[in-house]
Amino acid sequence: MKKGMQWPIGVAAVLIVTIAANIYVAVRANDDPSVHVESDYYQKAVRFDAEQALRKRSERLGWRVAIEVKRTSASEASLWAALVDSTGAPVHGAVVRLTARAVARANDVFTATAVEAGDRYLAALPMGRRGLWDVDVEVVRGSDRFVSTQRLDLPEMR
Repeated sequence: MKKGMQWPIGVAAVLIVTIAANIYVAVRANDDPSVHVESDYYQKAVRFDAEQALRKRSERLGWRVAIEVKRTSASEASLWAALVDSTGAPVHGAVVRLTARAVARANDVFTATAVEAGDRYLAALPMGRRGLWDVDVEVVRGSDRFVSTQRLDLPEMR
């Protein structure tokens, strides 16, 4: 090797290592399952006022929902939604959609339409991860529309 060529080769080697490290970090950052990017954030922002108005109408409707979660297998859970009106009477004949989102893994999102089972509504979702889940509830009956969000703690399978 020619005298005086060591430092340019050293600089090139440092640059190559830096570029490789940056590529590695970028790939790892984009592969993190706990990060969720809103697919169409602009539309969500545009609908913000309408969502807030829907939540206010839901409060005025006076309905309440209580969700109970039970594991049916290591990879599935049953969600029981008890829906009552302002007088405490069960709400029958509604379409109940449940969307469960794992808090620790925001890309784990599962949606199901619950079926009426007596005075409650039942949905099975592939919620394999134990821990906290945010469950969005949307209920439609006739012209009434009710929305609610609850946080549930899904236990480990025993």
